[in-house]
Amino acid sequence: MWPFSKPAPKCSTGRVIDPSELRSLGAGYTGDAAYAQVNAAWLKSYYASFRSSLFREGVVKWDERFDCNHFASFYVALAQVRFFTENFQTKTPAQTLALGECWYHSERGPHAIVMAVADTGIVYIEPQTGAQLVLTGEEIASRFLVKF
Repeated sequence: MWPFSKPAPKCSTGRVIDPSELRSLGAGYTGDAAYAQVNAAWLKSYYASFRSSLFREGVVKWDERFDCNHFASFYVALAQVRFFTENFQTKTPAQTLALGECWYHSERGPHAIVMAVADTGIVYIEPQTGAQLVLTGEEIASRFLVKF
């Protein structure tokens, strides 16, 4: 058996996505010229790192002063830092990950989560737990802010 552990997956697949494709998938706001498709395998491993960053900053429980939109923003920001550091020496035309905030109306009211355009399709993530969500058609139709 090989004595070294398998390296962590890269955050992106190498596929570059145009902003018009993101808008066709529901992104209301895009701010960059090119996006990198998210590696779905990386998403599963990223949550532990995200959670550690929250704990280092002293966010150890939910509080109305650090609620769903703050979790979503911080999740996306840290993921974009990871993309930057992984690709600093590459020539990819992608400026950022195809990962953004998604605000929609859940059964309990307005809620903010993370939306990723991954190699497996669109993935919704609850940044407070790391769980991948399956939104209903009604929830998808209720999205009122999708910002990449």
